[in-house]
Amino acid sequence: MFIKGIKRNYDKINQDDSIAHEDKIDALLMKLGGEYLVSKEDRVYIFEKEGVTAKFDAKHARDYSFKDYLCKDMNKLFHGF
Repeated sequence: MFIKGIKRNYDKINQDDSIAHEDKIDALLMKLGGEYLVSKEDRVYIFEKEGVTAKFDAKHARDYSFKDYLCKDMNKLFHGF
């Protein structure tokens, strides 16, 4: 069920022209895990919840337009949350 939520948020951000293309991955990360964010130094996002830590390097993320791959990565990142 979580993957459907990721896809919905992906689509909303993808359609938002006020967000630059290169910033969309960052916007999606914040939308999905903003409440768990502990650090985002140099576009490396670290999220923590109940002792579980997840890390995502936005600089090396796949291009935002590859929806299926990006959604799978997001699902893996937040799977334990």
